[in-house]
Amino acid sequence: MQEKVEGSVQKPSGPTSAEGDTFKRDFRFWMIFVSLCSCTLLSALDLGGIGTAAPTIVHALHGGDFSWVAAAYALSSSACIPLSGNLAQLFGRRPIIMGGIVFFAVGSAVCGSAPFFAVLVAGRAIQGVGAGAIQALSSIIITDLVPLRERGLYAGMTGMLWTTGAAAGPFIAGGLAQKATWRWLFYLNLPLSGLAFFVVAIFLRLKRPEGEIREKLSKIDWMPSGNVLIIASTCSCILALTWGGMSGLCATLVYEALWAVNPMIPFVVLSNRTTVAGFIATFVQGMMTLAMGFYLPTWFQSVKGASPILSGLYLLPLSASVSPFAIVQGMIIARTGHYRTVNFVGWILLLLGTGLLITLNAHTSIGLVVLYQLLMGVGFGLLYSTTFAVLAPLPLSVNGPAVAFLTFFRQFSQAWGVAIGGTILQNALKTRIPSSIIIEDHLSSADQLAYAIIPLIPAMPHPLKGQVQDAFLQSLRHVWIAFEICGGVGMATFFVMKTYPLKKNVDGKWGIDRERKAKS
Repeated sequence: MQEKVEGSVQKPSGPTSAEGDTFKRDFRFWMIFVSLCSCTLLSALDLGGIGTAAPTIVHALHGGDFSWVAAAYALSSSACIPLSGNLAQLFGRRPIIMGGIVFFAVGSAVCGSAPFFAVLVAGRAIQGVGAGAIQALSSIIITDLVPLRERGLYAGMTGMLWTTGAAAGPFIAGGLAQKATWRWLFYLNLPLSGLAFFVVAIFLRLKRPEGEIREKLSKIDWMPSGNVLIIASTCSCILALTWGGMSGLCATLVYEALWAVNPMIPFVVLSNRTTVAGFIATFVQGMMTLAMGFYLPTWFQSVKGASPILSGLYLLPLSASVSPFAIVQGMIIARTGHYRTVNFVGWILLLLGTGLLITLNAHTSIGLVVLYQLLMGVGFGLLYSTTFAVLAPLPLSVNGPAVAFLTFFRQFSQAWGVAIGGTILQNALKTRIPSSIIIEDHLSSADQLAYAIIPLIPAMPHPLKGQVQDAFLQSLRHVWIAFEICGGVGMATFFVMKTYPLKKNVDGKWGIDRERKAKS
């Protein structure tokens, strides 16, 4: 395996080619960056708050397994990310990200007005389609504009905004759930979506491929296609976590390799062991990130008896510590060019923090839980360095598809994290919840236990209350153990990666359109 990528460490003195333009930080660049940040904030506020408001929403809608509200979002977003990347290669970046904002707004309106649980899940799925396009295109556009060597800093800056939204989300959600109505958690997305759409429409002026719409549409494989297969198989995986879903993903890879005319994933993306290790590490990191943000509020509310607002406050150390260290890792890598060391330290801290969660009991002080979250948050932040392992061995020309596939992996893994954690929690609770507990008939099925019971705990008589809290404590311990094992798999990828030089130029095919005005 070749250790260097030709031309990747040469610093160009001016525009070179479509494979190596220089990086310019002018006014237009910063305006584009601001437009991407507005989209990032839109997604973060919503995703950050949903876990905190979960018990209140389930109680209000007499719902089922609430993990599906998070899983439907992550599922639809991950399923549509490859298609979003494919469309962006043909039609340009701007129309696809604007379409994503529209989908997100429509889904938010459906969620806010949902009369019953199934409509809420459907609305979250629509939101997820929009969020998938937003996240994929935001990552791709930063890849277009910023060379790999410096990309960590800008990814960290967008991550800081993400953390701000994710940290504010639980407070907003908890306050609305406890003091007003949870529906405003979704209605607030409507003016924010309008603002993001306006900023993108004004400032996001990028190069786009030439050609007629009919010609571009003809280049997409529709039916049967990799796009159809990957959407269907992704849904199958999360719906059942069974062999059927994995068969679908295998079918997608076979189709893409043998028959796709314009494959979503050029197989050079999967031809290098460091890149593949980076994808696996990203999958594990994404799975653990959303799972911790989702199940720690469950622990606070069920075991510690925290209110939705207080559980949002308790989660702040985790959400607020990720982005500063994402920026730190970007600065370190921009200065040194070494990503493996940062990756190693990130896994060590994440494994330590997750492992310490296993020791939690009803008497553990909040101070210790804060410390454990800080360890995990710093680890998550440093593990943004997995992006470098994915892209460093690859030519600039496949950066867009590679980033789209990377974003798909991250989103798909989040759906798995919530689904696996929910399955473990529900199954463990079924054997631990006292048989004497009485729940309303519409909340009594086994797969609805967790979030149906949490709002009832404060009113339970003390012997029963303690037994239920202990059942949650022991059941969530199984969740922590499962993700500690997953973290061990992620750690193993470090030993597979090689160090590659980081490129200092960008692909001139994309980027800011300095030649002509983009049409509205």
